[in-house]
Amino acid sequence: MEDGVRLHPRLEAMDEGRPYRRVEVITGRRQRRSYTAEEKARIVAESAAPGVNISEVARRNGVNRGLLTVWRREAGIVAEAIPVQTPLFVPVTMVEEATPAPPEDRRPAPREAAPGRIEMDLRSGRLVFHGAVDPGLAAAVIAAARGRG
Repeated sequence: MEDGVRLHPRLEAMDEGRPYRRVEVITGRRQRRSYTAEEKARIVAESAAPGVNISEVARRNGVNRGLLTVWRREAGIVAEAIPVQTPLFVPVTMVEEATPAPPEDRRPAPREAAPGRIEMDLRSGRLVFHGAVDPGLAAAVIAAARGRG
């Protein structure tokens, strides 16, 4: 707008390139809609028909679904429960089978460890293992070198 005046974005719009301001005028007090007994009875009866969607009936008549549910409850109409069929029991016969043989071990046979090399940098130097080393011994030496042993 002019002179650096900015309007709130909800109040500002454009009409043929020129901004205009939207103004809403509310007169009187807002009151709840009241329904006559005949209107309520007609809407409740319409919602009580079999297979009718209560939300659609409420929308068509401009009524909140919760209010229609209250009217239905007051009229003694309860929501139809979908019939649940009782589960049937099927006879089961247990047959003992022989204990199955344990599955074959398909892992390859352990081989001798190939000679290797382990290097560890320490503050005071470097620790190097050459060849086949017992894993327990290597763990103990490394723990001791780190100051844990």
